[in-house]
Amino acid sequence: MSDYILSESGVIRTSDNASIPDDTGNRDWRAYQEWLADGNTPDPLPVAVVDPTIAEKETTKLAAKDKLVGLGLTEPEASVVARVEPPPES
Repeated sequence: MSDYILSESGVIRTSDNASIPDDTGNRDWRAYQEWLADGNTPDPLPVAVVDPTIAEKETTKLAAKDKLVGLGLTEPEASVVARVEPPPES
């Protein structure tokens, strides 16, 4: 593990999880630049892993909510009903 991890807007210092923006006026960013100049390499930006089954379930729940609203339920009622998980199959 490196001293720094790349982030969307700069780096994260691993010793204290400080978010350091890409800003030459920031002393921590300048320290990071010196660390790079010494030949060090930060860890890459972590890749978010999306579980497609979760996305599919959420899409199904949103479609169910829309259908329930179309049948006359209010938005809050439909949201609650659409989020109820069916019982496991026996």
